[in-house]
Amino acid sequence: MTMQNLFESKWFHCPDGVTRLSSCALRVSSARWAFADENAREIDAHWVEAKRSSPNYFNGIVYLVDDVAISDRALKASLLQTDFKSYLYWRAAGFPAAGVLDGFGSALIRTQDGRIMLGRQRAGNVNGGQAYAPAGFIDGQDVDAEGVIHIDRSALREVTEETGIDPAALMKDDGFYLTRLGPQLSMAVPLRVRMTTAEFVRRAEQHIAASPNSELDAIIPIAGLHDVEDLPTPRYMRVLLEAILADG
Repeated sequence: MTMQNLFESKWFHCPDGVTRLSSCALRVSSARWAFADENAREIDAHWVEAKRSSPNYFNGIVYLVDDVAISDRALKASLLQTDFKSYLYWRAAGFPAAGVLDGFGSALIRTQDGRIMLGRQRAGNVNGGQAYAPAGFIDGQDVDAEGVIHIDRSALREVTEETGIDPAALMKDDGFYLTRLGPQLSMAVPLRVRMTTAEFVRRAEQHIAASPNSELDAIIPIAGLHDVEDLPTPRYMRVLLEAILADG
């Protein structure tokens, strides 16, 4: 299957591109993902093959956006629960229209000297070899007892897991950056870190070296558009960086 141009449906009232948000309200929905139910046998077969090539894959819980709308720079969305193997099959199939978007949080970190900090994902992971702001699936740790998803908490968790930087060293700026690109919906939390680029890189690379199963293999500071031109990145990340860096 190949990706179909069916994402501008009645469910997804947000255009491709980057939108500056004032708020981001996310909740867990009770819906089941029909695509996963309908393709259960194929998903299981694909998972067996995926585990052979990438033994570190783990079939954990993930959440996908099943309803989203923006009004007056405020985003409201609901997310259904599924598992990683179902997501992976959907992705490998080219993100066919399936009533969901791939929604996730990321941490857009600026150092004291103004660099944006990216990490390059280690080979063997979903985005191996590509550089991106610390990001990951929304999972159960990001959901409170009332079913509210805290995207700030998700972003900070990813920073700590991937770089070892203490959340206490990070300050959140106002708002969020929403990047919509076809089936992907990135909700970036703008953060400032109380350290220089050199200090951030030193600490993060120490963490990476000490972590045998680290998701990253390098930290990449971004000063301007020239640093992005030949850098392998996920498409949504390039769109976001170009929008931010073009504004200075």
